Amino acid sequence: MPNLYTDTPDSSAPHQRIKAEMRIRELMAENKIRSVSALHRLLIAKRVTVSHSQLLRIVDNKAEHWKVEFIEAFAELFNCSVQQLFKFELVKPDDNDRTPSGDGVSQVSVD
Repeated sequence: MPNLYTDTPDSSAPHQRIKAEMRIRELMAENKIRSVSALHRLLIAKRVTVSHSQLLRIVDNKAEHWKVEFIEAFAELFNCSVQQLFKFELVKPDDNDRTPSGDGVSQVSVD
């Protein structure tokens, strides 16, 4: 598996990029948080203001942007590093299509 810090993108693949996704659902399961509503209550208790619908977008990786405040709150809540909040994938576009295919994705480690 490629390492984000030591492996360099292939110069022959100019459209290669790294996609970041949050691992919130995995971390919720590890921490026995059974629902997004329960997670929402924990964030509110930490005085993190986020709507339930926005939190759902974040948890389901449909949010286009993440506030640093949320990232910090998640790291504190799950007692993990910022790197552990994310899963990184190397996305290689298909020759015929600019959108990534299922075959063109490989995981990238940050550890």
